[in-house]
Amino acid sequence: MFGKYSKELRIAQGISLREFCKAAQEDPSNWSKIERELMAPPTDHARLERIASVLGIPPDQNKDFVAKAEISAGTIPQFVMTNEVLLSQLPAFLRTVDNVKPSEEDFRKIIEILSRGPDAE
Repeated sequence: MFGKYSKELRIAQGISLREFCKAAQEDPSNWSKIERELMAPPTDHARLERIASVLGIPPDQNKDFVAKAEISAGTIPQFVMTNEVLLSQLPAFLRTVDNVKPSEEDFRKIIEILSRGPDAE
């Protein structure tokens, strides 16, 4: 999910892998593995914000970019873990999907809903 997405963004910017890695301060060998989804993406927010900047992602969309990386790395996004309302609903959500493997589109919808916050309609 994250690797393919970041590769698409890099190619859309017309940046080679080596140019990207130099600008984003990433190792080309490791980043190639991330793009091919052979290696988990980073989850450090400062690092991801630097990568997002090189990929041309507007700052107001960094939260989604970071969440995609965290999910692809197998962790719950930090914005969920720091929101008491969302965190309190997480066990029920996980029990609900326990027997059903969500698709990538399902995860994208979940990220969108969670990103809006508890007060959104």
